[in-house]
Amino acid sequence: MKRAALLGGAALAALAALEIALRLGGYGTPQLHQLDPELGWSLRANKSGSYAGEGGRVRVAINPAGFRDREHLLDKPDPVYRIAVLGDDYSEAMGVALRDTWWWRLEPELQRCDFQPGKLVEVLNFGVAGYGTAQELVLLQTTAMRYAPDLVLLQFSADDIIDNSFALAANKLRPFYFLDAHGVPRIDESFASAPDFARRMQTRYRLAAELADHARALQLIRDLAGQAFIAPAHAEDDSGFGQPRDQLHEDAWGLTEALIAKAADYARRNGAELALVVVPPAREAGAATSYADQRLAALGAKLHVAVIALGGKLPSAQYARTGGWTPAGHRAAAGLIARRLCRATPRPG
Repeated sequence: MKRAALLGGAALAALAALEIALRLGGYGTPQLHQLDPELGWSLRANKSGSYAGEGGRVRVAINPAGFRDREHLLDKPDPVYRIAVLGDDYSEAMGVALRDTWWWRLEPELQRCDFQPGKLVEVLNFGVAGYGTAQELVLLQTTAMRYAPDLVLLQFSADDIIDNSFALAANKLRPFYFLDAHGVPRIDESFASAPDFARRMQTRYRLAAELADHARALQLIRDLAGQAFIAPAHAEDDSGFGQPRDQLHEDAWGLTEALIAKAADYARRNGAELALVVVPPAREAGAATSYADQRLAALGAKLHVAVIALGGKLPSAQYARTGGWTPAGHRAAAGLIARRLCRATPRPG
């Protein structure tokens, strides 16, 4: 009994020493994501820490509204032209510093080309890792449009086709859409009542997350264990970007096209335009035109939506090993997107 008490005391002393050392060293990695009964998961407002990035530790802070961005006023100031970014890992961009993200760099790029004469450009980021088009549509309707954007940039990735399909998606604990008999997308939010989701929403799990927020040693243990808060959010492959190989993939494409059309219609009815930014997978980054580029370009022409395809313009070296882009990739993407937007904007006579 005495031996066990001594061992327990030694373990507590070691843990306390580790906690002090981590605090003095500035280590802190609170969990940034949380379960969300509307979106499946979301970012935790006002959380911040230092996380492993492509080039070392990266300081990441979540704003009071729950997004990785600086704080923005809900009411749009005058004269401001607002751009709302919806996307996934490429836009959340946890692997690079805030000022290195493509959407942060987009503001000065657009100002330089006089994108909207007489107006200041303000870019708001609503990107969340792992999101598919369905979640981005929900987020547009519930949150992003409240900021009265003039333009919505929908960043589209290789695995969005898979993520949008309930039959193909790896993580089913999120909202999905299905097409009714008339081809109209209808939302299915039944994931929120699934036993696994309900279990993880219990108070004890949330208390554990709060406890870990204040215990650096627990954060380190979690990081070393490689435990992600969210189960695999993305599909294991990017097969959705290629020509459909079966009916399930064709159905996923059809649903995705309907979701993009619904997002464009919703944006227009609320005074904004929608543009699509198509990000190819790393292995197809050098290809000038992919099947997805062609199909999305045809959809864009039909919907009168600008499609900015980055395929063939970003070398694979600008893709990070852990996913997303390197700082150089973000810088190149910002330049490409800005040039495309500036060319598309009519100039006064």
